Amino acid sequence: NSTGMGKLFCGNLKMKIVRVLLLAMMLPGGATALASPGAASILPGASIFGIALGPNGVQELKELGKPFRIDSGMSQTRQVWRLPKPGDRFDTLFIHTINNGAIDAEPTDGVTIDLIRTTATRFKTDQGIGVGSTLEQIHKSFPEAAPADGVPTILDDVKRGIAFEFSAGPTNQSACIAIMVHTPGQSNFATQQQVSEVMANGNTE
Repeated sequence: NSTGMGKLFCGNLKMKIVRVLLLAMMLPGGATALASPGAASILPGASIFGIALGPNGVQELKELGKPFRIDSGMSQTRQVWRLPKPGDRFDTLFIHTINNGAIDAEPTDGVTIDLIRTTATRFKTDQGIGVGSTLEQIHKSFPEAAPADGVPTILDDVKRGIAFEFSAGPTNQSACIAIMVHTPGQSNFATQQQVSEVMANGNTE
């Protein structure tokens, strides 16, 4: 039945996330980043829980398995995974890719991950910033984070490659609802509405 299939899917995804974390621990520098309690699992301009930005996106995506929904466009994709949490609820993981051939990256038949977005509170930066952190806390760690042009609910530290979303134009005590990592020096983000659109209208692979 659908409930049983949903539980099976969630279990498989949990195992894939564990494998990603273990893989990250075996990579150079990975053990330092993930071995100790409270260690960073959000690295600005680089990765979230071991899934890395960059031109080796095909291999990175294999670690996650099939997305819940995917929206494919001209030389790019928007993909969403559901991360299970207690009470039959879920967080989302959103990844945007672009074909390497379209941006002269190697390997030419691969894809580049240029944006990763999560709503999961369990992932943190090395300073303890994660989903649920307030604007005041975020500004202490990322003082250069500023409202994105035309999108007051997004604060983007373009230089360091990390962005934060709020449900409304934030005040100091507003809590962040999503965190994104992107290529340093290049403003890039996805809003909650855009993720919802992929979940509602995207395809299953």
